Parts: sequence; structure tokens; C-alpha cells
Amino acid sequence: MICIILALLLSGSCTGLRQLDENQVLYTGSRVSVEPVDESIPNKKEVKSELEAVIRPDPNTRILISRPRLWIYNIMGETGGSGIDHWIQTNLGRPPVLFEDVDTERTARLMQNRLYNMGYFDGEIDYQVREKTRRASVDYHISVKPPYRIRSIFMPEDDTPVVSKIGLSMEESILESGQIYRLQSLRDERDRIDQYLKELGYFYFHPDYLIFIADTTAGDRLVDLYLRIKPAAPPMALRSYTMRNIYIDTGGRETGDFEDTGQGAASFEESAPESGVPEHPDEEAGMSEEPGQEPQKEINDGVYIVAGEDYLKPHVLNRAVFLEQGQIYANRDRRRTLSYLMGLEIFRFVNLRFNPVVNNAGNNYLDARIMLIPLERRAVSTELRGVSKSNDFAGPGITGTYLNRNLLGGAEQLRISIDGAFETLLGESGVNSIEAGITTELKIPRLVPFDIGWITPELIPATRMSLSLNYLNRTDAFSLASFRSEFGYLWNPSLRTQQRLTPFVFNVFGLGSVAPEYEELFDRDALLRRGLFEQFILGSQYSYLYNSQLDGISNEDWYFNLNLDVAGNSLWMASNYLGIGGADDEGDRQIFGQSFSQYGKADLDFRYYVNIGSDTRLATRFIAGIGIPYGNSTSLPYTKLFTIGGTQSIRAFHPRRLGPGSYTPPEELETAFNIYQAGEIKLEMNMEFRYAFSNIIKGAIFADAGNIWNLYEDEDVPGGRFEYPGFLQEIALGTGMGLRLDFTFFLLRLDLAFPLFDPRDAAGDYFQPVRPFDSRWRRDHLVFNLAIGYPF
Repeated sequence: MICIILALLLSGSCTGLRQLDENQVLYTGSRVSVEPVDESIPNKKEVKSELEAVIRPDPNTRILISRPRLWIYNIMGETGGSGIDHWIQTNLGRPPVLFEDVDTERTARLMQNRLYNMGYFDGEIDYQVREKTRRASVDYHISVKPPYRIRSIFMPEDDTPVVSKIGLSMEESILESGQIYRLQSLRDERDRIDQYLKELGYFYFHPDYLIFIADTTAGDRLVDLYLRIKPAAPPMALRSYTMRNIYIDTGGRETGDFEDTGQGAASFEESAPESGVPEHPDEEAGMSEEPGQEPQKEINDGVYIVAGEDYLKPHVLNRAVFLEQGQIYANRDRRRTLSYLMGLEIFRFVNLRFNPVVNNAGNNYLDARIMLIPLERRAVSTELRGVSKSNDFAGPGITGTYLNRNLLGGAEQLRISIDGAFETLLGESGVNSIEAGITTELKIPRLVPFDIGWITPELIPATRMSLSLNYLNRTDAFSLASFRSEFGYLWNPSLRTQQRLTPFVFNVFGLGSVAPEYEELFDRDALLRRGLFEQFILGSQYSYLYNSQLDGISNEDWYFNLNLDVAGNSLWMASNYLGIGGADDEGDRQIFGQSFSQYGKADLDFRYYVNIGSDTRLATRFIAGIGIPYGNSTSLPYTKLFTIGGTQSIRAFHPRRLGPGSYTPPEELETAFNIYQAGEIKLEMNMEFRYAFSNIIKGAIFADAGNIWNLYEDEDVPGGRFEYPGFLQEIALGTGMGLRLDFTFFLLRLDLAFPLFDPRDAAGDYFQPVRPFDSRWRRDHLVFNLAIGYPF
């Protein structure tokens, strides 16, 4: 396979030149060079990047000497405008980019404009076309003097309230003396002032009502900035408004003001300057209700339900409204109201409109009207899905769900799901996994029975209760039934962070049929059988998640997830100090005639992402975990042990084919499910360089390292114990390359990996030889991974 890929990449036919007409010239790209005049410039790299961004069109993507997308386009030939061949040609391929499509003069003008916007008012641009054997490129040469810098910022001279407020906001200005002049900085400053005023009641203000006038006559490459309010700014934009009445309509009357998102997600409209401001505000006359609609119920001062009173309890609606009568309008209260209402997940649409009202005394008020269209209270759905797991099992699955979105009138969600899946272990014949289960979950949009004020109010906290019954049958190992019950809390201190506290977790297992090789093992070692499968769990869990990508992907992103899990302590104290339960023949304490697990477990997942180009991204991950059995347990329950390998882990090793430590399984377990290949300690590191050939075709080069270990010596697992510093010589290492097909709604991932070091191989150097042209080496070492989504 590797030979074929290399042959295609190096093939001269992949360059795309042979298919060009006689007079056509292929455009191969442009280069930009920035040369300072007189003295160096402080941001040369940034200037070059900004200038490169205006170059159009982009040339055909090149790998070595080939252009694979152009090659795909050419080999498809005439497609007739439809069919799979047309889809491949237009989505996976790309037509030749010809030099005749390059407008060098226009590009030079755009570069000049971009220089001006960055403070280089007198830059000079020259370009040269280079032609060679039916190919052409362009070299742009830019000469720049030092950029202009801001000397002073002058405020408007008007003595008005809005100008006074702007003046007070300048303590938070992003502009300062000595800063390089940038047009984008001026735009950001206008936006900052707009947001500041929006929090002080200036509902109709807009950044476009502000203008900066630049004066370069100061000399010495300095510029003075004069901030002014445009004369065309309407009077309403310069007034501060106070909230008067808030009307809530949950009657479900759909009008043309609403836009269906098709996803059941809430959408909203509101009056805004870009859509115009009212020319004649309503004169105050009572409550200015719409004709024929009298308030039905006042649920708080100035907050009225005008329709649909019986759909949602008044105290829930009142909790969702952060706008208050008599308070100056603040944009954060509008955002909180919208976010809370949409977060209830019971409305198809949320429409929030503001109407200005001026009374006889000249006071400026806003009336808010919140119009809500509910989703259907009950829903039944069926989902057929493809399952791809980290343990390399894949196959079809089906889920049937009953959902009640508003069980008790307080936006409580009751969800009952029935799941089933039939999966096959990729690369192994006759190894299947059958799963079935039923789960009932109740989600309440508040922390019962607490009222914690420090939680960000618009990010709705929730109380979760669940009961589930599951069945798993590994045809090569055993079947296992389990019952699980949970009670816990979920809240978001900020948009990027989430915390879960589950003070009550109850889990009990029942071991069913067992494969002959394990039946003999369990008969010989009853303690192992009971420790892994026949203890119940009663404990608590906590999880902290930080993900900077939750509010948009940026050039640099961080992800951190910490999980803590403890069990058995309360039961041990009840048994030891209160005399509840008893002990079995081995001395294990029991409750209701069954042993319970006692352990502590912690694991963390840290990730760092950084863009190193327009279509390239470096992704890294570090995983560490440890579980410690104590007291009533000598081992962690089977479901709590760490495993390693597979499509989401070290891809050069199949799942459960690595570790613990340097352990080598006996011959009879080499191709079977091996319960010994799990551990209580885990370390894993991953690095992946991701790049894009097109919007659909993407590639990656990756390296994975790590292993698992046991805390204590086990004669059945020689070499599996964690020892310092010896564990460093047991870190497995793998590498490979991948192809990803991004279809927007899902991503298909194909990774080809091979090991560089296998800790089971005690002979030879740390790095093992790589022989891609040896068929035996390829058979024994190449691992093909097929999965849905990125590994991390």
C-alpha cells in the first residue's frame, strides 16, 4: 500500500500539465517578500501573513511533485454533470488553476490597501512573473518604512450624556499612545464602546455611529485620532432607556416574525439599529398592550403573562427573565434572558422585541415582549446508527426514545431510551459483541434543593437522576448484566467550563455465561472473579471540564478534563462501626450478603491545539490515570480498569493487545479477549499533525506513546507491575499517517499505523527497524484503523 501511494505521489502524470491545452499555463502560486527601508519593522511576520491573505486564486494543492486533486479531476473526464463520478470530480478533485485567472494589478492594489490599514501609509509594491515550462508564478516585493503610530486620542467636544459615558469608558480603551495604527484596532474600539453603552441603556446605539478621523500632520510618523459621533446618528441612539413592562406570551401563536431553524433550536428577533429605529415612539397610555390582549397575570413587578399561562409554571418563567422594571436596560440582561429560555430546551422559537415608550415627562422607556412557541411536549424517535468504539468494535446500533420535555410544568425532562447494538471486532473473525439496555433519566433545570447564586445564571444548572439496566455479551469471553442508578448535579460556571458532581452512584454487576478458558480460571481463582465482576459499587463522582473550543475554535485551544471517583467508604464505615452486614469466609465485608468495592480513582485528559498555518493544525494530548483498591477490595472492578490501544488510543496496537508493562500473554490468550491486559495505572501521549487537501479530504501524520501498569505484583501477569524508573523502558511507541473524509455532518477516519517500540520485545534496540517493503513485516506490524470522528 505504501509503495502504491508513493508511486502515485511521484508519478509525473499527477502534475496535471499533460491535460492542459497548448496555450494554457498552470498557475503554481505566489511568494511575498517584505523588505524594510531605513530600519527594521516590528511586525514583519504579521505584515507578510496579511499580504499573503489577499492573494487570489489559490493554486492547486501540491504534494512533492504531484497535484493529487488536479489528477483526480482530470482522470474523471467528462461526467455529464451528475452521478458519483461528477461528485468525485467536484468534491474530491479540483480543476486546473490557470495563470490567466490571476489579476496581478488587483492583487497589488489589495496589498496596498492592506498595508495602509496596518499603518504603512507609504509602502511600495512591485511584482515579477516567473514562467517555466507551461507553469507560472508571481513574486511580490514590498518595501515599507516604519509604521505610523498613535500619538494622541481626542474625544468628542459635545457636552452630552452619551459623550460623557464614552469618556468614562476610555479607561478600558484598547487604543493607547505609541501603538501602531491599525484599522482593525479602530473597529474593535468602536465595538467596545458600543457594548459599553449597551450596558448603560443605549439600546439603539450602533458602532457605525462612531467615526475616527486620523491626522498625520503631527510629523515624525505619528498620527492623532479624533473620535466623533456622526451627525447622521438618530436622536434615539443617543438616549438611555429604562425598562418598563415585560410581556410573556407562551400561547404558541406562530407568526411571520419567527424563523424555523429546523433543529428545534430557539431563534429570536429584536429591534436593532441596523434594521432601523422607530421614528415615532408610542406615547405612554396605560401598558401599551397589543389590541385585544389584556394581561392575564402579573408574576413579578412589571412582568406579565399575556397568554399560555398553563404551559409553564410562573416561577420558572420569572426565573428566566433577567430584565427588571425600573432598571436601566443592559445588554447582558437581554443575553441572559435569551440564553436561559433557549437552555430550557422546550421552545421551538424565542422572539424578544423591544418597543420604545416616551411619557409626557420625557422619560425614555422600553417595553419588552417575549413571544415563545413551545416544542411538542411529548416525542417518540428512533435512531439507526453506525457504532465505532475505541476497542475496535464496530457495527449497527438502534435507539428508541420517548421524551417528555415538560413533565411537571417546570421544564423537567423525562427521557426513556432503549438501546441495542451488534458489533464485530475489526480484524478478528467470529468475535462479536451484543449490547442491550434501557435507561430512564429525569433532568430538572435547577439544583434540587439548593439555590446557588454564584453559578452563571444564563447557563442553566441541572439535577439529574437516572436508572439503567444493561446487558453485554462478548462471545469470546463472557456476558455481563448491570444495574446502575445515579443522582447528581451539572452546572457551567462559564461557557468554557462544566462541572458534574454525582454524590450517589450505585452499580451492581451479574456475571452470566463464561467462555471455557475463563471458566477454568475463575474456578481456580474465585477472588479474581468476585473482585472483577461480583461486587457492587456505591460511591460518588466528580468531573471538571474546561474546553476553550466551546465558544469557537481559535488559533490556540486548550482542553482539560479531570475525573474523580471514590466508592465503598460509607459502606465500610457502616459495616465496621455500625455493625451493619457481616463478613464472608475470606474476611470481606458484605452488605445484604454481597461484597462491595472500595477504591479511589483519578484520571485527567489534557489537550493542546495550535494552528501553524491556514490549513494545518497541531493537536497534542496527555492522559494520566490511577486507581487504588483498598479496604474491602484487592482489585478495581472490571469496568474501572484502564485499557490501551485501538482507534482512539495508541493506534499501532489493537485494543487490549498492549500491557500491562512488558507482560506477554500466553499463547492460548494471544488472539482471545484477555482480562489481564488491563491495569490500575495509565500514561498516554499523542501528537497529530493535521492538514487539509480540500474541504473534504484531509490528512494527518501522528505519533502515539504510552502503556498501562498494575500497582501490585501478580504472578499471572509477569512484568505488569509499575516500577520507577523502569517504567520508562516500557513506554510503547507507534506512528503512522491517516486520511480523513470530512462530510460536515460526520468525519470518516482511516489511519495506518505501525509500532516503533513494543515493550514485549525484550531484545534489540529501543527503536525497532521499519521495513515497509517487506511483506512479512507489513503483515505483522501494519495496523489499519477505521473510525468515526477525530481521536481527540
